[in-house]
Amino acid sequence: MDHVVKHKINIELIWWAFTLILAAIIIFPIWINAPLFPFFFQNIILVAAFVTFTRYIFLLPTTLIARQKWIKVFVIAVSAILFFILTTALSDFHNFLDEEGLQTLVEHLNVNAQTRIMNYMKGEMIFFGVGSIIAGLILPFRMVISLWRGRNRGTV
Repeated sequence: MDHVVKHKINIELIWWAFTLILAAIIIFPIWINAPLFPFFFQNIILVAAFVTFTRYIFLLPTTLIARQKWIKVFVIAVSAILFFILTTALSDFHNFLDEEGLQTLVEHLNVNAQTRIMNYMKGEMIFFGVGSIIAGLILPFRMVISLWRGRNRGTV
């Protein structure tokens, strides 16, 4: 295996470890204060999508898929499905806010703690939800540009 490929694999593994640690750090306050929060899985998906899509948009030449034409084509083809998955996750969260509210999850806390954790839950879900949706919309265009550059210029 090429020396550069080994480094790219190591960097990719480090990025995935960073993503998992970041997701755990973000989820931890919710896990402690609102263990019945029904959106843990969606939240982890939104954080992972945001970090990964943003990384592929801005750091594509340093990734494993930089020269992998068919993986880029696959990402372009799957991007519409990913967009609907991400928007559905955010929409489900908004529906929960409208129908039940976050207060039902944190009634056991005092009023100040309730306010802090509800603002945190709402803020981070919206931030990573909207961020991952926007990055998910930009990503296929970045892949098309990369494919074009690879075909016409020999670069990524």
